[in-house]
Amino acid sequence: MSVKSFVAGLANCLLFAQPIVANDAFEEREERMKTLGSEAKTMGSMIKGRSEFDADQFSFSAESMADVMEGMLDLFPAGSHGGDSAAKAKIWDNWEDFSAKNQAAVDAISGLMDAADEGDEKAIKKAFGMVGKSCSSCHKKYRIKRN
Repeated sequence: MSVKSFVAGLANCLLFAQPIVANDAFEEREERMKTLGSEAKTMGSMIKGRSEFDADQFSFSAESMADVMEGMLDLFPAGSHGGDSAAKAKIWDNWEDFSAKNQAAVDAISGLMDAADEGDEKAIKKAFGMVGKSCSSCHKKYRIKRN
């Protein structure tokens, strides 16, 4: 095999691999976002008194959210918007801000875990509100609103 043939073959692999990687990242982040929403719904129900407060379940949900956020930025490779994705293209034009909003969510979830471990209901409600604010600040700017 000539060097020219090898380079051409490698270029084709790289050209066609990016959409596959972007698609895998899209699918993974969609699953993680669903998990975040599910855990927030579980905790919100407890905070609003719609279900009985279960400290163990609340702590588990907060830890689950923290696990889901681990490496979240890696799931936003360039080219992983469009199609079924709700990610706006401006994420990659404003990566520093997007990254800061991601870190704010990670920090808020960490605060929620601490509050849950302490068991102080007032602190839990405040920390849960901070998580909601951090998530919505990112979604308002970087997520396509769907019906």
